[in-house]
Amino acid sequence: MEKTNKKKGKLQVEIDIITVLIFAVILIFSSCSYYHETKDTYLRSKYEMFDRDLENISTVISRELIGTSWFWSYTREHAQDMTRALTEEEEAFSREEETREALRAFLEAERNDFETCGPKLQFLLARTGFQMLAADTDYLVRKFHYADISLMEFLNDREAYLYIVCNTDEPDALAAENTKEFYASSYAACFTKGEYDASRHTAVKSILAEGLAPGKTAYEVWTDPKDGRNYCIGYIPVDYDGKTSCYARVRYDWTDFLHELNRTITQTVLWGLAILAVLNGILLLFIHKRATRPIAKVKDSIQAYMEDKDSARVCKEMNSIRCRNEIGVLADSFAALSTEIDRYTGEILQLGKEKERIATELELANSIQAGALPNKFPAFPERTEFDLYASMDPAKEVGGDFYDFFMTDDDHLALVIADVSGKGVPAALFMMSSKILLNDHAMMGGTPAEILERVNRQVCANNKAHMFVTVWLGILEISTGRLTTASAGHEFPMVNLGGQYELLRDKHGLPIGASRKAKYTNTEIMLKKGDSIFVYTDGVAEATDAQNQLFGTDRTLEALNTMPAGASPKEVLAGIRKAVDAFVREAPQFDDLTMLSLKYEGAEAEAGKQVRE
Repeated sequence: MEKTNKKKGKLQVEIDIITVLIFAVILIFSSCSYYHETKDTYLRSKYEMFDRDLENISTVISRELIGTSWFWSYTREHAQDMTRALTEEEEAFSREEETREALRAFLEAERNDFETCGPKLQFLLARTGFQMLAADTDYLVRKFHYADISLMEFLNDREAYLYIVCNTDEPDALAAENTKEFYASSYAACFTKGEYDASRHTAVKSILAEGLAPGKTAYEVWTDPKDGRNYCIGYIPVDYDGKTSCYARVRYDWTDFLHELNRTITQTVLWGLAILAVLNGILLLFIHKRATRPIAKVKDSIQAYMEDKDSARVCKEMNSIRCRNEIGVLADSFAALSTEIDRYTGEILQLGKEKERIATELELANSIQAGALPNKFPAFPERTEFDLYASMDPAKEVGGDFYDFFMTDDDHLALVIADVSGKGVPAALFMMSSKILLNDHAMMGGTPAEILERVNRQVCANNKAHMFVTVWLGILEISTGRLTTASAGHEFPMVNLGGQYELLRDKHGLPIGASRKAKYTNTEIMLKKGDSIFVYTDGVAEATDAQNQLFGTDRTLEALNTMPAGASPKEVLAGIRKAVDAFVREAPQFDDLTMLSLKYEGAEAEAGKQVRE
């Protein structure tokens, strides 16, 4: 009871924990899935935009002056000249009509005669091409709100040239670090070789390792450690004459989107937790009303029933549970079970009383049966011509074996041992009637065979139960030692004629009660002084050990022949019983065990007694 009380109320807590965990896992999984799906969808849309814009940038570069081979080498050598202010001389030269015509003609021509131009014209051509490219790039930056668009050349994983960068707010960090002269405008030029850690840029690492085919793009997401902003970055090669001159890089700042996405996810989780708390409360209330409270009522009723066995109160409590689910079925089943237990308990108590009564009656029957058998020894203390002893141990409270011995006259002793078919009370009743009949007919006189025939006819005349009994009957003529025997299907007796027990294979007839026409044959043996006879029922020879082995007649003879010379009948029976017990050990006794032994002392013993008297 104490152990049960310690567990009280744990079901509700366990259900609460499980439901919270399930809902929390579902909420977290859904939020993470939504987060990643939204982010991936956003990036895919941006990458599609990048594809279009990068292709436009590549086309612009190819269409404008920058596509020529001289542009890259010249601007790299004159980096600072691309963004500095023009001198008065240069300003005047650029305004000359001849110069403008030359610039216009050169830009519309094949652009292969750059080396033939003078230094001033080369400078103006390169600067004009740079300004045209910067203007177009600046237009794309502002139109699509890119963080910046730049042209880069990667020398290795640590160095890169930054040709041009156009941004919306401030100069590029890399350019700011490596350019001494920089105009805070929408475009700038920087042809400086500087530090560039490609290991932090997955797309650059891929470009350096495998290259990038013309028209193909590469993308990455990157968080700038200097400003903590998040960028989507796209790259496309700029080719001239089948050779990559540089890479166009587009950076888009999606920090605000990420913050908004994180804020949305956080709000979703918080709202989900709030809804979870409400739904969980409703669920727990429902579970408490429809499950845990009825179960607790069933549990309390079980405990109460264990203490007072009041099934009426249990039925009343169970009927108050109105659930139409499995718990309601459980309550109805327990109510029916308690009623059945009470009924069975009453029946068991009644059966116990009945069993006690039967046990008392069987004990009385055992006493009556034991009293019906001669059990006072020495049986005939006044007769010294013989000594005999008998015993009967029933397998149940009462048995079907019996023995008897009585004087039919002064010179004749009748010996009987029998085994009735079956066990228990029916066998005991049949045994009593058979014993009386044998006694009565033996007292009427006749040979053992005649006595058995008369008894058999009388038994068969009224044997509706079809029971039978095996009988060995012997009549000893005391004065001569002549023993006349007859057997109605009984075990062979064992006789000691001259110092060694042997099996006497006398002729058997049918058991009494088996057939009205059964006939029996007399067998005679002469007993001399010191000779003995041992008769028994099949409970001796068929005693069985735990391995289902029989004690058998051979072991019986062996046990008899190991007796000391001159052993009395009582000692003989005690020795056989000891040998049987040692053989069967803990195995139960399945059959009645009955034995009788007689030792003949001779007629001279009686005569000597009379002379002494």
